[in-house]
Amino acid sequence: MSREKKADDIKGGAPKVASTDARGGRDGRLGRIHDRALDVTLLLADRVPLDRALDQIFRRSRDLGSAERGAITELAYTFSRVERRLDDRMQRAAKKLKRDLTILDAPVRARLRLLAYYLDQGEDLATLEARDPYAFRRAPGLFELIAKGLPDPARRAPSVRLGIEHALSDAVAERMIEAFGEARATEMADALLERAPFTLRVNRLKATREEAQKRLGVPSTFTPYSPDGLILEKRIALHDLAMFEEGWIEPQDEGSQLIALAVGAQPGEIIYDACAGAGGKTLAMAAQMKGHGRLLAFDRDEGKLSELKKRGRRAGLTNHETKTLDFVSIAPDLVGKADRVLVDAPCTGTGTFRRHPDSRWHVTETHLRELPERQTTLLLRAIDAVRPGGLVVYATCSVLREENEAVVADVLARDKRLEPADLAETLGAELARTLGATHQLRFGPGPGPRDPDGFYVAALRRVGG
Repeated sequence: MSREKKADDIKGGAPKVASTDARGGRDGRLGRIHDRALDVTLLLADRVPLDRALDQIFRRSRDLGSAERGAITELAYTFSRVERRLDDRMQRAAKKLKRDLTILDAPVRARLRLLAYYLDQGEDLATLEARDPYAFRRAPGLFELIAKGLPDPARRAPSVRLGIEHALSDAVAERMIEAFGEARATEMADALLERAPFTLRVNRLKATREEAQKRLGVPSTFTPYSPDGLILEKRIALHDLAMFEEGWIEPQDEGSQLIALAVGAQPGEIIYDACAGAGGKTLAMAAQMKGHGRLLAFDRDEGKLSELKKRGRRAGLTNHETKTLDFVSIAPDLVGKADRVLVDAPCTGTGTFRRHPDSRWHVTETHLRELPERQTTLLLRAIDAVRPGGLVVYATCSVLREENEAVVADVLARDKRLEPADLAETLGAELARTLGATHQLRFGPGPGPRDPDGFYVAALRRVGG
C-alpha cells in the first residue's frame, strides 16, 4: 500500500493538504496563540531549547501583545512538562485503533499533540474538535479513546511509568528510584512538574529584607531557610523596577542562596568561585564579604562572565574579579592561596527541571557517564587551589547520587589531604540542624511547591600540606 493511501486511511477521508505549514490548508489561522503554540511545539519536536524556540517565534511575530506572549510562554512550558505523557497516550490509542501516526507529516503530528495537550488540560471533545476540526478528523476515534482512559500496561517497569507520567527519561527515572525508592522519587518528580516559585535574594549591602519587602509593593513571604530571600506571590517584570536597577534585589532560588551561605565567605578572605557562570552565587558571597577581600570568579564562558560584571556593577560590588578560563588551568601563583573554594560543578541540572522543563530531554547516558569524571577533576583541582586548613565546598543542582555523594566519596578516598567538615560551621548550628546537615546536605525538590530546587552541597577541609 502506498504512503499516500495509508495517510488517506488514517485521516478518514479528510481533504489532503499539500502545504507543510503547521496551520494546515483550508483552516487558515487557528488563532494567534494557538498558531504560535504550534510553531513552538514543532521546534521542541526538533529539540530546539525552549527559550530559543520562544525567542524565534517572538522575533517572527512582533505584532503579539504582552498578554499573548505570556499565554504562549505559559503554554509552551506546561506542554514541555507533559509531552512524554501525551505521546504515550497517543501512541497507545493509535495502536488500539490499528493506526500509524508516524506516517503523518510533522506539522500534522504537531497539531494532534497540541489537541492532546488541550484534552489533558481538561477540554471536552466538542471544544477540542471546534478548536481544530482539520486535525481532529485526521485521526478519527483517537481523542475519544484517550478521553475514556487508557489503563497503564501492567508489565511496565516502575521507572518507565515514572518517566512517562513525570516527563523524565528512563535513565533519570531509574536512577532516582534506585537511589531514593519509588515513593520519594515520585514525590521529587511531582515537585519537578510544578511551576518554580519566584524567589529573590536581597542584597544585604543595599537593604534589609524587611526594607526590600516593603518597597516591592507585591505580596511576598520570607524564605524559610535563607535569611536573604523573598518568595513573591506573583511574577513581576524585575527590569521595570527601580530597586532592581539600584541593586537591591536579584532573582535567585533559595537553594542557590543556601549554597552561597554554605561557603561561609568572610570579609578579608580570598575566595575562588571555580565555575561561576553568570555569578548568582558569586554576588551572594561578595555581599557576605561586605565588599572586603578578594573573590575570583572562573568560567570558560566569556558571555556569562560579562553578565556577572554587569550584575556586580548594579549591586555595587567591587571585591570580585573574573577570569575567563577553565578552573583546572589556573595559574601557579593562585594555587594554594584560597581560604575557600566553591566548586558549583557543571551537572545534569536534574534538580532544576521545573525551571527548564525542556532540559530534561537533553540528559543522555553520555552525560551521566562523563559528567562525574569532570566533577571529580574539578574537585581534585580545588584541593590544590585551597590553602591548608581552608575549605572546599562542592555543589550541584542535580538530584542524582552519581554526581553528588558518589563524587565526594570518590575524592575523599583518593586524596587524603581532604576530610569532611561540618556544615554547621558555615550555615550555623540552628539552620544546619533544621536542614539535617552533616558534612553534606540535600534540599528539594519538594515536597511543597514553594520549597527550593533540588541541590546538593558538601563541605570538605584541606588538612594536609
